[in-house]
Amino acid sequence: MAVLQYLENLDIALMWTIAQLAVFAFLADFAVAGHQKTSKKPRLKRVMNRTIFSEIEQLKEVLGKFNKDYKQGNMTRLASDFRSALKEYGDGQQGKSTVVQEFLKKMEDNGEQRAMEKLETEWKDYVTALGKHYDQKENNFRMAIFESNELMTERINKKYEQGLVSYTTALNDLADLTDEEFMVMNGLRLPNQTDLRGKRQSFDTFYKYDQRERLPNSVDWRKKGVLTPVRNQGECGSCYAFGALAALEAYHKKRTGKLVNLSPQNVIDCTWEHGNNGCNGGFMVPVFTYAKSHGIVAESKYPYVFIAKRSCKWRKADVVATDKGYLEIRDGDELGLKHAVAKHGPVVVGISGHQRSFRFYKSGIYSSNTCTKPSHAVLIVGYGTHRTYGDYWIIKNSWGTHWGVKGYGYMTRNKGNMCHVASMGSFPI
Repeated sequence: MAVLQYLENLDIALMWTIAQLAVFAFLADFAVAGHQKTSKKPRLKRVMNRTIFSEIEQLKEVLGKFNKDYKQGNMTRLASDFRSALKEYGDGQQGKSTVVQEFLKKMEDNGEQRAMEKLETEWKDYVTALGKHYDQKENNFRMAIFESNELMTERINKKYEQGLVSYTTALNDLADLTDEEFMVMNGLRLPNQTDLRGKRQSFDTFYKYDQRERLPNSVDWRKKGVLTPVRNQGECGSCYAFGALAALEAYHKKRTGKLVNLSPQNVIDCTWEHGNNGCNGGFMVPVFTYAKSHGIVAESKYPYVFIAKRSCKWRKADVVATDKGYLEIRDGDELGLKHAVAKHGPVVVGISGHQRSFRFYKSGIYSSNTCTKPSHAVLIVGYGTHRTYGDYWIIKNSWGTHWGVKGYGYMTRNKGNMCHVASMGSFPI
């Protein structure tokens, strides 16, 4: 293993400690050498003391650079700066520090410099392709995030090659976002569960089905022409709107034969009184109740602008789709979800979607043991069984076509409600 890779795999706190100890070791070595040379020469000793003071100031600058790298969590740059400090120290010792020189040579032999150049080239290609522009300070910060995500995807893909996971990952247009920025896109906001249960009991919205009914082994609504193209919600917590409308679009196509892109902006701007919060998140059921009472307009009449406006521009004359209500899948009932998808059509669900592995999902059947509560809305458009990895769901996401398989993905099915995939299912009727 290359020295740089070894350093990157260390716990970041441990790496920080090693870097500090190394700097102070240099200082101690320098001071001891100076003391040995000047112990019997007072004048030379004063000169050496001034030199040591200058050396201390330089080492403070080195530590400041280490500290910046550490706070940003940038392991590669920390390792690179560590290497530079070693080289400067080794050169200062006029080639006498054999251990340092051998260490540096090993790093060079293992391609550490080439790795840094490769990263910078990949980053430049990435921002150019996506048309992103940052000043120097912001650029360094974003490249550090990009690098961290690249290392994570490489680790997962290595596990896939070893047969340890059932999916692959790849960097996409979300690769330079912080975790906090990415969480904004996980815009599912759960309603008050007590109130929700009360409403369910009052309106009897649970989906009922015959558990003995034979269902197809696989279903894929992508092949039946009821789905609109994959869209991109951007940095707005509007997944609830995109997911619910995707279900309504399919329902509308089945009922009328017309496939229409419905307006997420209509939902974001106009369902505040129904309990949703614009780009700060919402829930799918209020979208269906709003569609019943008001109707939804086409996106061509009410374009998406990636931000929420408290002023609703809905016009009755522009309405193109409505529903008569909705039904919900009982929490965790994957058989009920399968039945609804097979018999009625696509179903919008809430999943745990905050994981970085999910953010960079590329192909295969996704599963994770780090899922928490539902945080993101997606559309279940089918199901099936893989001969190696078993049962799966097919999902339509709203993060653009760079995510997954042109905007679609596969998630593990019938394994303990993986990532809460069957916890919040609903569809229009």
